[in-house]
Amino acid sequence: MSKKYIPNNSCLKCDKGSAPVRLKVTHHNNTKIYGEFLASEADMVPGENILPMGRCSVTGGSCKFDPIYWDKTNKGVKVNGYKLLFEDANLLCKQGGKISVDFNVPSGMSTAGALVTGAGAGTFNYGSYTNTLDILQRGTIYDVENGKISLVRSNSESDYRRHGNYGEMKDNVYHRQEGFRDVRSEHPVIDIDKPTASGIDGAYAKDNGYKITDGKYNTASIQNTTTGRELSERWTRNHIDNNGAINPADEAGVRLANTDGSLSREVIRVKPDGSMQSETINSNGFKATRGQSEALEIKTSRAGNFMNGVRSSMLNSKPLTALSESNFSQAVRNSRIATGANDGLFKASQAIARSPALSVAGKVAGRGLIVVGIALDAVSIYSAYEEEGGFGKKTKEAVGGAAGGLAGGIAGAEIGAMIGTAICPGVGTVVGGIVGGVIGGLAGSGIGKSIAGWFS
Repeated sequence: MSKKYIPNNSCLKCDKGSAPVRLKVTHHNNTKIYGEFLASEADMVPGENILPMGRCSVTGGSCKFDPIYWDKTNKGVKVNGYKLLFEDANLLCKQGGKISVDFNVPSGMSTAGALVTGAGAGTFNYGSYTNTLDILQRGTIYDVENGKISLVRSNSESDYRRHGNYGEMKDNVYHRQEGFRDVRSEHPVIDIDKPTASGIDGAYAKDNGYKITDGKYNTASIQNTTTGRELSERWTRNHIDNNGAINPADEAGVRLANTDGSLSREVIRVKPDGSMQSETINSNGFKATRGQSEALEIKTSRAGNFMNGVRSSMLNSKPLTALSESNFSQAVRNSRIATGANDGLFKASQAIARSPALSVAGKVAGRGLIVVGIALDAVSIYSAYEEEGGFGKKTKEAVGGAAGGLAGGIAGAEIGAMIGTAICPGVGTVVGGIVGGVIGGLAGSGIGKSIAGWFS
């Protein structure tokens, strides 16, 4: 069985300590593998790599971590001259404690993370439901801005729901990109044809501050309503009181910010060319500064843009389009079970986002086990190399199997997720990605051994 490596920010627990901490990898010489710093035998310096771990049950006082050594390292793989740590490595302490890596939610904390993490999921960004939402929304935005989805509904040219949903998705993606946490109670829009309704389009938290937004397409303007002018203090209070617009954990904070003047209010305006602008609004629902606005930009890397194009081509292919439009798919996505599952995953992701410790645990659980954990079976490869005294047949097969498993897992997860998306965006994406990744990985590993012949 493959052993994985330990990535930066992994959660550490001590069998004699009361509090888990994060591992800070510093002895890396700026060397990354799969985009991550990996822990080595040198990463055990108190205060630098590992902070005090609460109260020590041996001494009865505060943790005074005194390291001896990490017990399980890969002798054949080094970074900056130091051997990398295997996932089951333990760091021994002179006080009598044993520190290990916990890839799950730390003991004593909420288990909500179990809903949104899974072995291999993080490799493909489908293990974290927040990332799943981002992929779905970015995919729809890509299709709109590349002419694959028209904002004019074929059955009614006067139905402007797609304009509003497109703008709301761009609002969500931008704020997610900038590190804001979604605090609305309603599941984010992932269906371009979702019926629109009045309410708070966006509500976010960052650095102990809150913000609400209202999406407007092109020249649409703030409206006066029976409950006050949109985004005003009165209008906001009404939606919190009567519509439950904010999730319960953040409701008190948003209420206070709405009345004490600290709540940020913005119109997020999306133009027909896809450009975005932010207009600051005061507590009365009017522009805070007339004539001024700030340009906003959703950033997409070249690789990300390429992946959006590939996903778009597959999702808009005849087989997946037919599946998406089938009676079976429509019945699934409109069922209470699917709706409830999506809402549950969204609420779980919000709970994790509110807790830095859970957020890191969730991230590491996915990325640490597969991508950062490295699908390459370093032990098998190194053992085969030592046995053969060179890059022989067994070594080639070990490398080929590992590479095939990684490639097969990635391909399987992508395809599985797209099939799941066609059936039911959201929970279907997650389940399809995980199942597809497992199946693809198993198939890829066997196929990979035959690839070894290509090396010779």
